[in-house]
Amino acid sequence: MRIGFHLTPFWSPPGRGATKLIDEMLWLVQTASRLGFAWVSLPHHWLGYPSFFPHPLPLIARMAPESGSMRLKTSVLVLPLMNAVDTAESLATLDHITHGRLDVGIAIGYRETELTAAGVTRRDRVPKLEESVEVMKRLWTGEEVTFEGRYIKVVKGRMAYTPFQKPHPFLEMGAQSVGATERAARITDGVFFGPQVTWQDVGALTTVFRNARTKAGHGTPGTIVASRSLIVGSDKAQAMANAKEYVEKTFANYKRWDMQEKSMVPLQLDWSKGLDEWTVYGSPADCVEAIQRGGAIGLDGIGFTMYSLPSSLEARIDYLNMVSEQILRPAGAFMR
Repeated sequence: MRIGFHLTPFWSPPGRGATKLIDEMLWLVQTASRLGFAWVSLPHHWLGYPSFFPHPLPLIARMAPESGSMRLKTSVLVLPLMNAVDTAESLATLDHITHGRLDVGIAIGYRETELTAAGVTRRDRVPKLEESVEVMKRLWTGEEVTFEGRYIKVVKGRMAYTPFQKPHPFLEMGAQSVGATERAARITDGVFFGPQVTWQDVGALTTVFRNARTKAGHGTPGTIVASRSLIVGSDKAQAMANAKEYVEKTFANYKRWDMQEKSMVPLQLDWSKGLDEWTVYGSPADCVEAIQRGGAIGLDGIGFTMYSLPSSLEARIDYLNMVSEQILRPAGAFMR
């Protein structure tokens, strides 16, 4: 089981200023690179006020020297917001900067504010994403490309360089529905289930992915990862007390952004289900047990979103050390 972590919680509280937050991030990533984490991932949102969402692509370039052998992951690029040609060249450039340590998570997005700003609607998301992936893959071959779709037009275009990784960086797709899981199996190398999906639904969607991968005729089984909220305390009662405020803010954000859609599995946006049903939660031993349960249902990796972080940089570094020593090491999660 490979385990990485998501940077989003470390951006809070955002009042410290962007420069300080980014400088702190570099210290955290440098520390994490020595502690057994397999990757660090960065989100992508436009117009995220009051939350802080710095753009992931320049940040990945900046953190590459500090990150050791960790993989650097977009989790996830909202691809329908972006120009496919510019994205293909930016990602190929990043792949060289990182010497092939780039993983590219993509998804269709759901926030109306950013979709409107990009001139697309919810109905445009899937076809534009599929067009974008096709064009990017073709450009990454280094061959001349002519493509005329609904959203993208390229006439005899050719990139002057190809990615470090061949044929291209690892691609995975965020999914919270059967349709998105099948799409991930068909056009990318892996699937990444969101943090609000229950363990039971993760298990069911894992089966959907494996079956769709076989049906699509791929020669490899693909990779399955789930994002999980990590909530640690001396026991479950203390973990719950530590995380309650942060969990409620998360619920409020996702509800405000209309994250739940009819096609999706039921997302955990309130307290109707216990934390055991959708998080990694409790004492370090409880957390190890949850990780092992994830392995038993077929996961190849888990991406932690770490709740109830201490506020100072020094304390956060201590927290990463605690997670490494008391959770990653007992879970056997030291493979990269």
